Amino acid sequence: MGTGTLSQKTARLLFMKSREDWDEGPVPLSHLGGDRLRATMLFINGEVVTVNSEFSVKEAVAIKDNKILAVGTNEEILPYAGEKTKIVNLEGRSLLPGFIDAHAHLELYGTNKLGVNGKEAVSIKELLGKLKEKARLTPKGEWVRGWGYNQNTLIEGRHITRWDLDEVSTEHPIIVVRTCGHISCVNTKALELAGVHPETQDPNGGKYGRENGELTGLLLEAAHMNMFLLANYSEEEVEQGLALASQDYLGKGITSVHDAGGYGPEHIRFLQKAVGAKKVKQRVYALYGSLHDSVEMVEKGLVSGIGTGLGDGWMKIGPAKVFIDGSSSGPTAKTREPYSSNPNDSGILYLEQEEINESLGKAHEAGWQITAHAIGDKAVEMMIEAIRHALERHPRENHRHRIEHSGMTPPDLIHQIKELEIVPIPNPAFIYDFGDGYLKDYGERGDIMFPLKSFSEAKIPFAIGSDSPITFVDPLHGIYSAVTRMSKSGEVIGASQRITIGEAIKAYTWNGAYASSEETIKGSIEAGKHADLVVLNESILHCEPERLRELKVELTILDGKVEYAAEKEGVL
Repeated sequence: MGTGTLSQKTARLLFMKSREDWDEGPVPLSHLGGDRLRATMLFINGEVVTVNSEFSVKEAVAIKDNKILAVGTNEEILPYAGEKTKIVNLEGRSLLPGFIDAHAHLELYGTNKLGVNGKEAVSIKELLGKLKEKARLTPKGEWVRGWGYNQNTLIEGRHITRWDLDEVSTEHPIIVVRTCGHISCVNTKALELAGVHPETQDPNGGKYGRENGELTGLLLEAAHMNMFLLANYSEEEVEQGLALASQDYLGKGITSVHDAGGYGPEHIRFLQKAVGAKKVKQRVYALYGSLHDSVEMVEKGLVSGIGTGLGDGWMKIGPAKVFIDGSSSGPTAKTREPYSSNPNDSGILYLEQEEINESLGKAHEAGWQITAHAIGDKAVEMMIEAIRHALERHPRENHRHRIEHSGMTPPDLIHQIKELEIVPIPNPAFIYDFGDGYLKDYGERGDIMFPLKSFSEAKIPFAIGSDSPITFVDPLHGIYSAVTRMSKSGEVIGASQRITIGEAIKAYTWNGAYASSEETIKGSIEAGKHADLVVLNESILHCEPERLRELKVELTILDGKVEYAAEKEGVL
């Protein structure tokens, strides 16, 4: 779709009439000041969750081309209809601002769809079978890639090894990325191509798995990032993946994405080309960083003379981003105290405090927004210190500096985040996917993973990101997790950190716009803002919390055009 004209399929999905079909008859153009105020589309009889400053709920909305024209009651909005206006009868369903995913990896999500999906594999044997089939169809010497396995849910209860993967093929290099995106396993062929041998030193910020002096093929953090540069997809494959990701995101009501980066410095160029060619249809705010050597990437951005905000209404450069620690579920996140599951481990650091201060301090001085991947409480503390250091040297109002994930965030760090006006970007969907592991690895500290209620009570404008493909891209699933704090097993992780449905909606809309300094043009349903909207299949405000992730997107409207319509017979 996206042509500006509703297709026949969409017309079947919706109960639509032109203005002249209504009993009261057309309103004279003079009443509204002429054709200029005739809407191209009206939504009536709905639960219009405006997410304005009062969080008011209205009944109807008028759209003129790509902008919101007016919001109000049916009686106030129907006069904006003309002979060609499409009228959508919502019949009580929710109309929301388009969802803004404040932290997602479009490239990784898309290219994963080109590889072997191991996310649902229940055993290593099952996953190896899928990889063998992929190898059979792949020319010898070319990479076989898989993703999504989680050793904690496999029957064997362990990571894959190179010996497992050697059973798949010794003629193809093979890499299988863990669900967290920070750990992978490769076969012997891949190690040989990378020049990694038993005497190879661990890279800074990473580790090679070893057993009795032998490499197991397990790669942690920087060791994985380095390997994936070698195993990376081609530009054509990335372009294909980005298009696939964009379509899936539209189906989930996502109209804006804060893209958190890919492997290598080419990622931004690939993304820019895909947005320009409309293969990625969402509005993109691109975090300027790389999963490999993030400091070097930031340095290149500074040398180039670009900065945060450069771009247009479809793609802008976002904050300079570095990596501080690992993943919450690995676990490789850097914590103040050792893991409950291993008193000899407290995670991996990519950078020391001075390095973070230096890299992000220069970016701040040059006028950039700055951010960092920080999961464990030690990493969050280090990012706070880097922002404090930057602001003390070069004070700046309204900086909107961020912390990606801000996972384990106890009260003392929340106080500092508030004091420095930092914008955290938490990922509540992790609670569902990985919460049971948090209890094992972190004990009571799992209760303060992604502490949304504490952020809300402190009036900290946090914006929610899915971090897909690490976990579910669906904002409705993220809202469900934020409201229920329910893990996959049904365990409630940190009940005191539950937030309301309204708070979760705001974090996925207006707060996302705030995190990219775009709250004046999107993030709420108000006159003059972009017509980026999503229609759900029922009322979200009256939905039982346990059913939130069962809700479906019926329509996604982006820039005033229907870009997604659910496949459904009949009318709404």
